[in-house]
Amino acid sequence: MSFVFRLTVPRAPRVVRWTTPPPTWFKLNSNGSSLGNLGPAGAASIIRDAEGQMRLAYQDAFGTTTSVIVELIAVWRGLELALAHELAPIVVEVDTTTVIQLLQSRVSGKWEVQHLIMSIVQIQQVLGSDVRHIFIEANGADDHLAKEAASLQLTRVLHPGDIT
Repeated sequence: MSFVFRLTVPRAPRVVRWTTPPPTWFKLNSNGSSLGNLGPAGAASIIRDAEGQMRLAYQDAFGTTTSVIVELIAVWRGLELALAHELAPIVVEVDTTTVIQLLQSRVSGKWEVQHLIMSIVQIQQVLGSDVRHIFIEANGADDHLAKEAASLQLTRVLHPGDIT
């Protein structure tokens, strides 16, 4: 008879919070939500300025799709909104490492994913944007808007006075 002991050292707690972008920059936080990983999906993005004030946000429902596709759609739609309103340069934050890896490698085996990746990369080049990871705990507003869009089938652009 043998015994295996595994000792684990608990990690120190980490403070997770949203931070403002550098001066003169904007920040796009985006999130996609699939209610089941092939279920009703919604996407949302919030664009804030260097003081942390919301400039624009959007919610959109997308029928049935996967979480990765709706996350990519959220980034793409958010960047389109930033481009249309000349909100640049812009930092993009997402809470899904798979999306970050896809955007950094610029390669995917699926045509619909590859099309989204290339669309995002083209807009990034125009805006001068950078993609970074954000912990889901600091991305709560986008998560709420994406889930709301998926469950209520909402599509709308929000302006500073629309959210209280």
